[in-house]
Amino acid sequence: MKNRQWLWFFSLLFTSLLIVTSCSNPVDAVKNLQAGVGQQVIVLGDSIAAGYGVTEAEAFPKVLSQQLGLPILNRGVSGDTTAAALTRLKTDVIAAEPWLVIVELGGNDFLQKIPQTETEQNLRQIITSTQETGAIVVLLGISLGLIEDDYKQLYQRVAKETQAYLIPQITNGILDDRRYRQDDIIHPNQAGHELLATRIAKSLQPLLAKAKWPSALLQYRQISYSVT
Repeated sequence: MKNRQWLWFFSLLFTSLLIVTSCSNPVDAVKNLQAGVGQQVIVLGDSIAAGYGVTEAEAFPKVLSQQLGLPILNRGVSGDTTAAALTRLKTDVIAAEPWLVIVELGGNDFLQKIPQTETEQNLRQIITSTQETGAIVVLLGISLGLIEDDYKQLYQRVAKETQAYLIPQITNGILDDRRYRQDDIIHPNQAGHELLATRIAKSLQPLLAKAKWPSALLQYRQISYSVT
């Protein structure tokens, strides 16, 4: 019995370390971390970023902006797949001279049963095209709550190979919890957006602390690191 307990303990420890290692994304490895170019922080996303079912002020980009004390442009469009977001990348993101771009995409690809190879290719192109401007890219790994999905490795692979900063499984505990989701199951409610913004803010702190800030945003450099 004692041996079984030790075996269980070490198995759990190994699994935990494996999860942490697979999800970790070293800040120093992020591309363009010290470029310090651009003028804007932008969220490129779908209906979650757009705030479907809540007000603009309640959507996570606005809440995140308030939590960080940093202006954020919301470029979320309801219904967008990765392909649709790619078509508007130049006008909605690159033309705005981004410094940091948060990519929240992939949920509609899953719901529309778009081949994962296409989703991965589109995400790579979105990220690399944005990085070519000198911008930092943050990739949000979307999980679909009650709906089983296997996108986790896709996001990890894309982030690692493009040197984007991954915040994994960002909707875990939101879309699978009635307190934080709308009745349609696939969109956060106001409380869900608040929680989502808080998670992103906490995860961004190490990145923002090490990144070189462009002159256009230096006035916002004093970020509160007390987000809980």
